[in-house]
Amino acid sequence: MAFYAWGIGFYGHGFYIVALGHATDWPITTLSAGVASFWLANVAGSLLLGRLIDRYGTRPAILYGTLAMASGCFGLAAIDTGFLASPWQLLAIFALMGTAYPGLSAMAISASLIPWFKRRLGLALGIGLTGASVGGAVMPPLMNILTAANGFSATMTVIGCALLLSALPIVAFVVRAPQKGEAEREAVESTAGDSRASSPSLRLFLSDTRFWLITVASMLSLGAQVGFLMHQIPLLQGSLGLSGAAIAAGLAAASGAVGRFVLGLLSARFPLATLAAGCYLIQGFGLLLILIGETPLLLYAASAIAGCVIGCITMLPPLLLVDSFGAKGYGTAYGATGAAMFAMGSLATAASGWLFDVTGDYQVPLRIMLALHLAAILIILWHGRKSRAQR
Repeated sequence: MAFYAWGIGFYGHGFYIVALGHATDWPITTLSAGVASFWLANVAGSLLLGRLIDRYGTRPAILYGTLAMASGCFGLAAIDTGFLASPWQLLAIFALMGTAYPGLSAMAISASLIPWFKRRLGLALGIGLTGASVGGAVMPPLMNILTAANGFSATMTVIGCALLLSALPIVAFVVRAPQKGEAEREAVESTAGDSRASSPSLRLFLSDTRFWLITVASMLSLGAQVGFLMHQIPLLQGSLGLSGAAIAAGLAAASGAVGRFVLGLLSARFPLATLAAGCYLIQGFGLLLILIGETPLLLYAASAIAGCVIGCITMLPPLLLVDSFGAKGYGTAYGATGAAMFAMGSLATAASGWLFDVTGDYQVPLRIMLALHLAAILIILWHGRKSRAQR
């Protein structure tokens, strides 16, 4: 699930823009608007699928995510062939994929694991989300190779079919709530059925300061991260060249897999707020090195440092929410937090591009990303202090 969610729905955007630009001659503004519609649709998808998960479990959400993401792949293929030829159809396809993304990514994966794990939830998430790094490292080059050999439409058709063949059996045979006694070793708080029967409302979460602190810190940190990742290659291209910038992006993705696993091991031993502050600090330090770095070696090292917590920043919101509120109502809580995170990611990406157009470089966007991480550190430490006081 994570392999396809991040490979198709996150890291593939840059490739889609290039491929569809060649096929349609549409301006970059139109193609970029499609990517923006993806992120905006994530907001609605997170809220709706979060409530769906609390009411019916994760199976319907994952099924929708699979079918909608595959349909988006087929839609992009149809645009390449000319069967679909209007810009509004492009926006609709990206929006459909955007609503699918929460059903395959961190929200659905974490909601599937929470009934099974408590003490080792961090490690389970770290392993479960490793597919995100693999998808980021494998899918864009694979798309490029397949497109060069067979064309973009055939490539997206094959990828859509592969998603269906891989994910539908998971929905049918793997995803389920634990039966009585199966998860006792992990001391889960309740069965999935009990959790859904008494799920707290969104209003209850919105009235809790801890929820707002987690959401705002997660929103700021993910906004800084998405702004960096979406612009990493053009940001580094001037100093490293296109191939060097691509290598730096690969280093960031690879180090992210290691960082996610380390966080999973540490999450059962140290306060989550402290770990979150450390992750924000590490990525902020990496951005600072990119801001002041001049030599290729330093820029490669900075990319690896900033990248080693990419997966951690995605993992932390589920862990923080479950640690503060338990498993009941998790879909609703993460749906609202995820909506804020996706909205901030969309805003940060657009703002970084606009500031580059205005100033001619990425100095100002990098400073703003660094400031977002510093603000997130203060907010999440405040959350940690409030949580300790309430306990």
